[in-house]
Amino acid sequence: MLFTPGPTEVEQGLRDIGSMSLPYFRGKEYTDTIQELTQDLKYLFQTTCTPLTLTSSGTGAMEMAIQNLIDVGDPVVVVNCGTFGTKWVNMCKTFGARVTEVKSPLGKLPDINVISDAITNGTKAVLVTAHETSTGLLNDINAMGELARQKDTLLIVDAVSSIGADHFNFDEFNCDCAIVSSQKALACMPGLSFIVFSEKAWKIIPTVKRGRCYFDAVEYMNNIGRGMLPYTPAMQATFQVHARLKLIRKMGLSQYIEAHAKRASSFRSRMTASDEFSLFAERQSNSLTSLTLPDNCMMSEVTAYIGQKYNWYIAPNPTQDESYLRISHMGNMTDYELSILADRIEEACQYVSR
Repeated sequence: MLFTPGPTEVEQGLRDIGSMSLPYFRGKEYTDTIQELTQDLKYLFQTTCTPLTLTSSGTGAMEMAIQNLIDVGDPVVVVNCGTFGTKWVNMCKTFGARVTEVKSPLGKLPDINVISDAITNGTKAVLVTAHETSTGLLNDINAMGELARQKDTLLIVDAVSSIGADHFNFDEFNCDCAIVSSQKALACMPGLSFIVFSEKAWKIIPTVKRGRCYFDAVEYMNNIGRGMLPYTPAMQATFQVHARLKLIRKMGLSQYIEAHAKRASSFRSRMTASDEFSLFAERQSNSLTSLTLPDNCMMSEVTAYIGQKYNWYIAPNPTQDESYLRISHMGNMTDYELSILADRIEEACQYVSR
């Protein structure tokens, strides 16, 4: 069983969708699906703007955000709270932006005043990760959006593993670009990402001089109104996400988020009842728990023990920090399975510390 922050466990009904025969992707059945999907994505992002569907990993959507909004030489501020914040830094530098990095210790919230001081009159954008999946930290995007509004700069948000698990309101949070992927809180197969640009961002996109092809936002927007994607899509994944969003609509987005919150709360209460464990990130996402291990335990040994003995998988920390591990609460899992996992984590810690 997967307790990893993507891919996640997918229930049988959606897995069946992934194996069905496919229609022509320019035909009415598929284009109608894309039009419905786009409307439901507005509900997911909580926006009146039009989300775009990409056959891409989250990294591809991050690249699309940079290519369409940031020119060579543009000054940007990147809030770096871990591995995926570092990815923003490296990508911005690769595409020629002038980066001011605001870095916080792993698991610690960045200082909003330091971010504010880093933004100058010429700053083009602030880039941030909503949920820093490498540490479990949930940033305050609402506060950052208000800061970006006051400073009249763009706010670009990697919300890949946050949207669907945490409260995220694109319009109310004053975001200008945000992305999410199919294999995280949406609990579908990997292969798709979704990106939305604000009205302010759409005014900037035509002014960006850099060349772009596959990730040209204008090309996607020109096609999306008729239910078409400009390039061959990952069709099974789009049908899965279409079905997932219908389920979320029926359930209610707040209830869907609350289900993640309840799983997270139950697991954290169970683990922190013992003095041996504590929470690693100071503000945790509902997507996963980052759990500080006892002093004599190493993350890699604990995850290896559980994987080898039980065939249950916990993702290693991309930060390479051995002091904590990350347990996903996304996907098709129950409190009962998480309680069994808690027992197995304790068992593993006892075994590796002998």
